[in-house]
Amino acid sequence: MKRLYLSLLLCLSFVILTGMQARGGDLADILKQKGIITEEEAREAKKDKANEKTFKVLEKIDFKGDLRLRHDTQWRDEKGDVKYDRNRERFRLRFGFNAKTSDTTKVGVRLVSGSGYQNTTNQSFDDHGRGKGIFIDRAYASWKPLDFLKIAAGKHKNPLVTTPLVWDPDVNPEGISESLNFDVSDNVTIFSNLGQWLIEELKIKDSDRDPTLLAFQLGAQIKPSKKIKFELAGTYYDFLNLDELKWDKDGSLDDTTTFLGYNNKYGQQMIFDNDNKLLNEFQCWELMAKVNIKDVLPVPFSIFGNYIINVGADIDELIEKGGAVDKSDPDDLNKYSGDDRDTGWLAGVSVGNKKKKGDVYVKYFYQELEDYAFPAVFVDSDFHGGGTNNKGHYIHGRYFLANNIQARATGFFTERDDECKDGKKDEDRVQLDIVINF
Repeated sequence: MKRLYLSLLLCLSFVILTGMQARGGDLADILKQKGIITEEEAREAKKDKANEKTFKVLEKIDFKGDLRLRHDTQWRDEKGDVKYDRNRERFRLRFGFNAKTSDTTKVGVRLVSGSGYQNTTNQSFDDHGRGKGIFIDRAYASWKPLDFLKIAAGKHKNPLVTTPLVWDPDVNPEGISESLNFDVSDNVTIFSNLGQWLIEELKIKDSDRDPTLLAFQLGAQIKPSKKIKFELAGTYYDFLNLDELKWDKDGSLDDTTTFLGYNNKYGQQMIFDNDNKLLNEFQCWELMAKVNIKDVLPVPFSIFGNYIINVGADIDELIEKGGAVDKSDPDDLNKYSGDDRDTGWLAGVSVGNKKKKGDVYVKYFYQELEDYAFPAVFVDSDFHGGGTNNKGHYIHGRYFLANNIQARATGFFTERDDECKDGKKDEDRVQLDIVINF
């Protein structure tokens, strides 16, 4: 019985956090099948009303997690023929649960390893075996009042249909999102995803204008036959109140945990006016397209791509209105010769399945991302070491050793898109992974 109550105690701690009321179901047989409790213990649990109530509550909770073990090697050539080679052993741990709190509501929590940065959950093996950090990656509630409408609030999964050109898959926005889906016919679905996400909270007197992102996406899924599915989506990103962000001599451009510091370090020089207010603007339009084809080749395959442009980027205006401050001299932008450096694009293909033991999956894409196409703080942290002003190839393959165990290999072969401002930086990177889902 000690083993039984130990299992119940662990599960009950999550139940208390969700504040749920029990309803129908019995998990004793499931725990018995998994070898967690014996048949005799299962019978005793069913007789005990308190345990029975706990089992019923657990039926509404979906636990899941994964562990990724990684070898990561980088080879980089920098300005002045400087060579940089780096080898790291790393891991990523994610664990959480979704709990159905009513017929229309759900609560989700996920914890992850890493450094706390929004676009990476990797943790390196170093510091002579010191303990590693765990962070809250998701904490949200969702409500589905209608079949076609879902609302999520908190720190939640990015609902937008997009690619790694724009969003690192580790980024979980904070705020409110709405997702709508309408079946126009058996072959056509119209969808929309909206986001009102907080970027930073400013502790400024007499100001309630916190930097915020408003995202508007409209798309469609079209199935002309059982073998083909098209997916199209257009998205507008409006970054509001960025002019409330200010330069200060105490290190606003050195702190990479902030919007200003991260962008400035990773390819986007932040320019300020004579009042030290930020001049950079991001009003971005993105177009994404994908076609999935099955039952033509022995395995499914897809072709995908997207394009983004920041219509708010204006290099000439930044030079004209900018005031020279430490590490942010607008005259440095003259090297771009009036090019706003405001676009990016990606095109790729994937082949294979990724569901069960024996499946093989391969993905390739090529991308080019100019300096001011999208805030660097949100883009892929692995491609070219993170940030913007890059281009190159991505190659990824995985093999399913078991239904829940994968061997993966990923290669990045990248270079600086425009060397005129900060010199050469070519980088090749290889990542070898074992991923275990539980």
